[in-house]
Amino acid sequence: MFCLPYAGGSARMYADWERHLPAFVQVVPVEPPGRGSRVSEPPHTRLEPLVDELLPRVLAAGDAPYALFGYSLGALVAFELARVLERRHRRPPVHLFVGAFRAPHLPRTAVPDHDLPEPQFRERLRAFNGTPEDVLADESLMELLVPILRADLAVADTYRHRPDRPLTCPITAFAGSDDAEVPVGSVARWRRHTHAGFTLKVLEGDHFFLHRQERALLAELASAVSV
Repeated sequence: MFCLPYAGGSARMYADWERHLPAFVQVVPVEPPGRGSRVSEPPHTRLEPLVDELLPRVLAAGDAPYALFGYSLGALVAFELARVLERRHRRPPVHLFVGAFRAPHLPRTAVPDHDLPEPQFRERLRAFNGTPEDVLADESLMELLVPILRADLAVADTYRHRPDRPLTCPITAFAGSDDAEVPVGSVARWRRHTHAGFTLKVLEGDHFFLHRQERALLAELASAVSV
């Protein structure tokens, strides 16, 4: 199971997942450039080159069955990876798991976040409720974090969906019950992107329900991959 992080996040967030999933599941955290073990590399600001760079990591699995999990921005990246792997390489995933991101065909209605002036940008980070207050108040940390976040948010802000036939793998979409940024209804509309089964799971919490509901989410993943 290849796992992609949210904007500004590192693949290290998935480090303990494997021990909570069935023994036949190998969790492969996928680290985009600009963070974690790749902190010295410039982050991407557009989706296509990011997908092209991450693609060999998944193709290295050879013929082994694989799943993709992406959270928030990672959901969008996982979706486009799945499309390229199915269309171009005839290697669709056995399952696509997405969380806390609207269906990719839905138009973005908000002002692009990545271009906001610094004071407004930090207020948006506060509204997302994913950056601790002590980090927001630490100028040295913010100097490191803001460029990565701006780059990651630019990937989402500049994305333009290209219609294509639905995927042949099932999709499970996770939504937060109190996510003001990504309402449950916008997550439910992932349904149109698969010819196979679709499941919507609503977990209690805001946009970052992943952290407080990690065990519940992992239980859902374990159930889905076992089937």
